[in-house]
Amino acid sequence: MRIVYKRSLAFIGFLIVLIGCVGIGYLFYDRVIDPETQVVVSDELSINYLDGATVIQDGEYRFSVTNNGDNEVNYHIELTDISGYSSSVSYILTSSDANITSEEKNLSDADNLVMDNILINPMETQNFILKVSHNTSTTFRINVEKVDDVEEYFYMTLLNQNEEGSATSLVGKEVSTTNEGLIEAVDDDGATYYFRGAVDNNYVSFAGLTWRIVRINGDGSVRIILDDTSETLVNYHDDMEGYETFNLTSLSQSLTTFYENYLSNYDKSIANTKFCSESGKSDTTYNAYTRIVTNEIPTFNCLGERYISKIGLLTVDEVIYAGAMYGTDNTSYYLYNSEIDNYWWTSSLSNYNDSTFYPFLVSSSGAVEDDVSGSLYRGLRPVISLNRTTVVTGSGTIADPYVVS
Repeated sequence: MRIVYKRSLAFIGFLIVLIGCVGIGYLFYDRVIDPETQVVVSDELSINYLDGATVIQDGEYRFSVTNNGDNEVNYHIELTDISGYSSSVSYILTSSDANITSEEKNLSDADNLVMDNILINPMETQNFILKVSHNTSTTFRINVEKVDDVEEYFYMTLLNQNEEGSATSLVGKEVSTTNEGLIEAVDDDGATYYFRGAVDNNYVSFAGLTWRIVRINGDGSVRIILDDTSETLVNYHDDMEGYETFNLTSLSQSLTTFYENYLSNYDKSIANTKFCSESGKSDTTYNAYTRIVTNEIPTFNCLGERYISKIGLLTVDEVIYAGAMYGTDNTSYYLYNSEIDNYWWTSSLSNYNDSTFYPFLVSSSGAVEDDVSGSLYRGLRPVISLNRTTVVTGSGTIADPYVVS
């Protein structure tokens, strides 16, 4: 009995060891075969691909970006190394940390720039989800790369060619009628540099159209506005339903149509950037009315709803910074164009009552006004931002505008 007992114990021990070895082997096998977590270090950035960097099927692919350095960093996200390409594959990128929700896009057969010029602060981590749909046989990689400061980039060209100035007129309290130059301020992404007054060296030729530079955004992209209005008058929104959510408005649809008609062939040069619409209100006025009319204190920080898009409008604050003032004509600052004979919309709401709402507009004489119902038809001046890595030629004058290389 004692021998049988010992043999039984030995057999049980053998089984335990065998099961342990099989378990360890399975775990090792699983780690090798399945897409394991991959960590890539690029300068001060650490990219943690929680579901692997290679996309092989439908699903959500999670990854995070951490800035281990002491300074702000910009980076972009691309889809590269595409194999077995299919145009039916679509993707959406989201990140609550970076305030990003991209539009759904179909995969193109070349490298896909998903998001450009994402700003990350020192010691910050930003988490992302790339959701892929309709993928049956295509593989590609998620690639995150730091964007370096390069002297040839457009924003560096502007900083090098313009001495940093300071406002000589009181922003929000006075109009600007002289060239006050390129002035530093702060927006949601960091340092921004804006043109103010009778500027004559901020012309850009892009997509066969003439634009004016408004400012260098905090992420290094360059915000420009069409120098004229579009051919068709548009309304802000048809009724009182949904007009406070900008991307649901008639005006947003008009911008989308303009982009499709004039800018879609230049998509890779245009950055996905943050735009702002007004949402907060009190009594019968919106917060923008209090800032601009009551307190006369504009800001580049969005105090309403931020949204990510490749096309949008100026806020009333940006118009004020450019040299305008509420209720006061100004035909001497760069947003004034003598060929524009109608009002044109900003994205900012001013006031409302039970039957209509009133956004801020700019009059044909350059004044900021708010006396036109949002259901009426007025001018459209689209705004886009050129990528941080844009390179240009030219000097910015009307005779020698900046031209995107």
